[in-house]
Amino acid sequence: MCLVASGAVEAFFEIGIHCWDIAAGAVIVQEAGGLLLDVDGGPFDLMSRRMLSANNDVIAHRIIKEIEVFPVERDDAPVQKK
Repeated sequence: MCLVASGAVEAFFEIGIHCWDIAAGAVIVQEAGGLLLDVDGGPFDLMSRRMLSANNDVIAHRIIKEIEVFPVERDDAPVQKK
């Protein structure tokens, strides 16, 4: 994500990553003027465990068309008692 923020790469996406792994990177991308989206093109949701960061809208939407989205449990989902 910091490579996106610095301009070294145009985009990065991840599915299944935890909120604590991307929270700082999300702030850095946003402060650098980059985009943060859900991999389905919707708004970024830190707890969804799905993210795409890009340096422009055109690149982001090209990548979104190619991603096969699959469900993952949210980071804020209730813990199942055993």
